[in-house]
Amino acid sequence: MMVNPVPERVAEVRRSGVAAITLDRGLPAAGADTMPWLMAGAKTLSYAVNMAALRHAARQGAGDVIFVSTDGYILEGPRSTVIIATDDDGMASGKPCLLTPPPWYPILRGTTQQALFHVARANGYDCDYRALRVSDLVAAQGVWLVSSMTLAARVHTLNGRRLPPAPIAAAFAELVDAAIVSDR
Repeated sequence: MMVNPVPERVAEVRRSGVAAITLDRGLPAAGADTMPWLMAGAKTLSYAVNMAALRHAARQGAGDVIFVSTDGYILEGPRSTVIIATDDDGMASGKPCLLTPPPWYPILRGTTQQALFHVARANGYDCDYRALRVSDLVAAQGVWLVSSMTLAARVHTLNGRRLPPAPIAAAFAELVDAAIVSDR
């Protein structure tokens, strides 16, 4: 095993968040069912499309991408899972609900997201899988891209539009830290 320091880009987005753009992934949310040959949800060695999307985002002044299906549903990032905080469920617990796209979409299931939901539920948060659209991200109380390397990067700007501060940003970071520790 080789251990390297966390790249500065990763440390910076952990601290300050990231600007992201949405890009059409080129397949519908039901793509895994209708196009099984695409192996959606399989981790493969080819990251060509993902890296090309990130280069395109950089040319647009953004640091990351959120893929959207051809029918308008949020999918995932090139190297991350999308999670939003929302009060749509009435916040019965006094805490926002954490939502992510359904795992039956043509996406790779995120291990960091799964560990986060486990810890968040144990701490009184409602967590669910739900069909999300760009408008849901804009209306959310926080949008994050989570992954095993970055852990959590709050999306502060989406498609050039500044998003409001996330009221639970500090609590979310604590949940992610606890999830990483508990997932060992």
